[in-house]
Amino acid sequence: MQDTIQPVKKKVKAKGLGLRQLFQKKYKMLAGLPEPIVRSFGELTEQILMIIYGPSANGKSRMTMQLLKALMKYGDVLYWALEEGHRRTMQKNAEENLTLNEHSGKITFWDHNLTFHELVVKLKKKKSPKFIVIDSLQYVKMNMDDYKYLKEHFPNKGFIFISHSRGKKPEGKLAIDIEYDVDIKVRVEGCVGFVKSRYGGNKPYIIWEGEDATKGAWLYWGKKKLNQFKK
Repeated sequence: MQDTIQPVKKKVKAKGLGLRQLFQKKYKMLAGLPEPIVRSFGELTEQILMIIYGPSANGKSRMTMQLLKALMKYGDVLYWALEEGHRRTMQKNAEENLTLNEHSGKITFWDHNLTFHELVVKLKKKKSPKFIVIDSLQYVKMNMDDYKYLKEHFPNKGFIFISHSRGKKPEGKLAIDIEYDVDIKVRVEGCVGFVKSRYGGNKPYIIWEGEDATKGAWLYWGKKKLNQFKK
């Protein structure tokens, strides 16, 4: 690991379940999510593993905030803003999607000075955030072992990874490896998220339709294509 974690690296004990036990296992479902989110991502549990990737200025940040706005009903958010930090661009995205009255105290934005070790320490605390955003994978000092560590040691938390793209795939080996592993993969293009989710749904998520043919998904895809996405 690039950020050595001591002394927390211990083996998670293996556990076997029979078929009846597996069928009887209960999960904390995120009941009451907005219909557009369920339509695209399915009936979610709190243990979200998701990657959102795409080229710059196509709607990744806006979509992430829309998703977090819905998730805050179920737990607090830690947003590790490695790429934008506390710049005006991050402030503007938050202003456009969140409000002080409704969301203050439910989300904390950390910049690039937070280390992976410090992140782990925060997540081990009682009443730590339920959902963690890592933005973006091209800026984080972690590897696949670190990803597996988060997945194995925090099984009741949700992780959302943001990535640049190269063509129609995430950019870089770490992002590609994570994309293979996660339960929800979202490729963003032209203000539309194209979803592959093991939870179901799998309809395109329209991030920003635009008020007319000069803005948003309407401008990029055209009215006919946009109407197909809505079906």
